[in-house]
Amino acid sequence: MVSVMVSVVGCAAPVADTARPTQASAAQAATVARSRTVSRTPLKLDVAGATAVLPRGLTSFGAAVSDGSLFVLGGYFGRPHAYSKAGQTGDLMRLDLRSGAWEQLGGIDPAQSIALVAHKGRVVRVGGMEARNEDGTEADLHSLDTVEAFDLATSTWTSLPPLPGSRSSHDAVVLGDALWVVGGWAIDGDTKQWRDTAARLDLGAPDQGWVEVDAPFKRRALAVAATEDRLVAIGGIDDGRNLSQRVDVFDPGAGEWSKGPTFPGPGFGVAAVGVGKTVFASGMDGVVHRWTVGDEAWQRVTTLAYPRFFHRLVASGIDELLAVGGIRQMATGVRVRPIEPVFIGETRVAPTVLEFELDSPLPSKNRQGMALVDDTLFLFGGNKSLGQHDFGAEFFTDAGFALDLAAMTWRTTAPYPAKRQTMSTFVTAWGHIVSIGGFGHDGEVARSHPEIYAYSPKKNSWKAVGSLPEQGRTQFGLAVRDDEALLFGGLDYDPRRPKGDQFRHKTGLLRAALKPADMSFSATDLELREPRRAFAGAIVGDTYYVVGGMREGFALVDTCEAFNLVDREWKTIACPKHGRLSGQMVAMDGKLYLAAGSSRGEGGKLAPDPSLEVYDPSTDRWRVVAEALPIEPKHVHMVAYGDRLVLLSTHNDAGKAHVVIVDP
Repeated sequence: MVSVMVSVVGCAAPVADTARPTQASAAQAATVARSRTVSRTPLKLDVAGATAVLPRGLTSFGAAVSDGSLFVLGGYFGRPHAYSKAGQTGDLMRLDLRSGAWEQLGGIDPAQSIALVAHKGRVVRVGGMEARNEDGTEADLHSLDTVEAFDLATSTWTSLPPLPGSRSSHDAVVLGDALWVVGGWAIDGDTKQWRDTAARLDLGAPDQGWVEVDAPFKRRALAVAATEDRLVAIGGIDDGRNLSQRVDVFDPGAGEWSKGPTFPGPGFGVAAVGVGKTVFASGMDGVVHRWTVGDEAWQRVTTLAYPRFFHRLVASGIDELLAVGGIRQMATGVRVRPIEPVFIGETRVAPTVLEFELDSPLPSKNRQGMALVDDTLFLFGGNKSLGQHDFGAEFFTDAGFALDLAAMTWRTTAPYPAKRQTMSTFVTAWGHIVSIGGFGHDGEVARSHPEIYAYSPKKNSWKAVGSLPEQGRTQFGLAVRDDEALLFGGLDYDPRRPKGDQFRHKTGLLRAALKPADMSFSATDLELREPRRAFAGAIVGDTYYVVGGMREGFALVDTCEAFNLVDREWKTIACPKHGRLSGQMVAMDGKLYLAAGSSRGEGGKLAPDPSLEVYDPSTDRWRVVAEALPIEPKHVHMVAYGDRLVLLSTHNDAGKAHVVIVDP
């Protein structure tokens, strides 16, 4: 579930005499009396879990928090810059931040670029843009002057005086009882008129009509936030098509504009929210910055797991924001569905964890090959059974699928060239996924294999690019750097060999030059200090670290080692609190993160280990980051995702994929 706290709202501020009133016409006054009551319908999502997910990815929508709920109105879900009414929605959706349940409330005519604010038991929609053309035809766009209030208690929409002029690509906030609308432009087919005023409506006395104040700028695609007594306008694009990082501050009491410090991030499609005297804002780079009125500069707060723009930031409490919706990049058109909590307090006592559960199309339950390219997890091959030793030919698969972590959607990919499990993978500098060795049935027996294949995400195709010596290996480690890959340890297994020679634990290191057409490995004169397979390994700088694993006779390896890739020498390092079999270790920000697998429990028996530990090579010390991550630890995949860790498990009989994203 999404945690919720009380949002901070400032006090009312008078409007200075420099404002110019815009009288409400008789037609405007008459609109106040019109109202309509709507029904509520529960929504069932395709993605569950403790982290909220939008029912549909959106940009340019309205969002507001009121009475423990997040409200989302309108927006665009079609192809970027190919606007049509088919790509717009008018849905009003409510997310209960305590239960995580969504419901559909009565909507409006489809529109995007809507601003939504909360005020005393209502949410108010302001302006927007409707497309009147069909999909695939020339855009026919028109800005709106509509202002309506939705009463949360009665589920009734009531019209308020329309804007003095239509607006879209604007933003709106509430300061006390005053609704302020800033920036934007008016589109009417081929005609565009930039708005250079801030407009104010007293929500306590809407019949008094709108008042406009001159603004010292013309910008759209900006963000506006309200502090306790100021309006802060951030970024956007100006009437000369220049992207802006400018910050303008309006004091309603004095009726004066001033400049704030330049926003340090991208300003186009930025999102912002005010909490107390402080403004928080994030642009497409994913960095969340804060500025307290009067300070000389912005300060970096944190980063988002999902960088995005044309999204919304809303305050769900004095210590937490929510990043809602948005798009990753215009080229792909992928919208971000996860609603990401952003901690803004002084001290965070535990890692931030995002949890998702979605139906898995994979026939395999575990031991797939996996790699991450941009926002997409590619999974291929694997074993269809939950049994530890089900190695009949029928249990292996070659199926391939890709999971977009931003959209939380699957797509089918080209099948793996062979039915295999337990391959080791890495992503090349030219964007291909390389999959090495593994274990599979050859028609006679299940054994280790030597083949190396490369996958092109752009072409959605596999090709053979080399092999390992002899019959290959499985359960080994890889260190990839510069123009070479080193293979450590692993197992050459073939049940057709004489008893006592079926399990060959390899200690010799193999090396391959990284070339698109040939990545065959050859033997070196380098050796592991002792046999080791099913261990955790990762590289930091010029050193490859090895933790846990198994040796001959199914005995666990209790030592931990580091191999200098330049000097080609080994040294002993400290071991983690939990020595692991089949653990996952990932390098990130100069540290090593270790999770999943099995470790010795009570009585020395192996048991799945849900903890997350971190190792600092500079101090040779381990620390437990989390005692229990919310994921089945057996047969987990873990990779770095920006400055987060992504863990995925399909090891269940319910046909589910569990995804956990951790900010450690």
